[in-house]
Amino acid sequence: MLIHKMKYMSNLTVQEQHIIDYILEHPEKLFDLTANELAKVTFTSSSTIIRLCKKLGTKGFPDFQIKFALEYKDLQLEKYQRSSHGSLNEDKVIHKSIHSLPFMYEEAIYETQKMLHYERITKIVNWIKNADRVNIYGVDANYYIAQQICARWNEFGINALAFNSINKHYLVNIKQKERHISFVISHSGNNKAIIDIAQMIKLYNQKVIAVTGNEKSELIPLADDYIKSYTSSEQFALSKIFNNTSTQYIFDVLYLHLLDDMNLISQKKLIDEI
Repeated sequence: MLIHKMKYMSNLTVQEQHIIDYILEHPEKLFDLTANELAKVTFTSSSTIIRLCKKLGTKGFPDFQIKFALEYKDLQLEKYQRSSHGSLNEDKVIHKSIHSLPFMYEEAIYETQKMLHYERITKIVNWIKNADRVNIYGVDANYYIAQQICARWNEFGINALAFNSINKHYLVNIKQKERHISFVISHSGNNKAIIDIAQMIKLYNQKVIAVTGNEKSELIPLADDYIKSYTSSEQFALSKIFNNTSTQYIFDVLYLHLLDDMNLISQKKLIDEI
């Protein structure tokens, strides 16, 4: 797992990638080096070494050495297999796709998790529980994510609808006492269609929650609250994977929180009946 992460991790600096390349090319040397010595041979610094170790999920350089040693035999076997059988470029691309994707998912989820505020999530969950209906707005890929989320939420009793544009007739006909809450999804926070939707919803005094990766965007001032999603600096096609995974994770966190609350309510009712 560690060696696979070293090979396919995407959010590395040039220095960090150079260190990893050196270790993978000379794995046997790692066990005789201190962090300072590895820094010297890679022309980096010991602080960069330690930072990389933590980024790879280990506690520090000694812990990294131990975990690497446990996987070292597998690395040697893989090298032997490559030298024995060779590998076509196409095979390498397929291999990279298969093995890099889990780490892209992991990165998106881990980075999103770090940005979540427990108090904010709890507050939003309470808004959802007290709402008569939940609306989720997204355009393009975000609309399809919204549809999947609504389908899941409707399965356990939350009245949820997905939209990719504003439905003024729908807003006008909301009964005065009905409490609606609307999520608006835009990773840039500057999507004009989503901003227009948020502005229109606010005219009807409905709560708006933004899901965006940009805290300085035009969308934030229009929202009653927001949840920050993870955006990657990867090329556009790859950034979509990070964005979509992050958004899905955020709504799944809300889903599980709601599910736990409903289970507690059911258990309490059962105890009261006994």
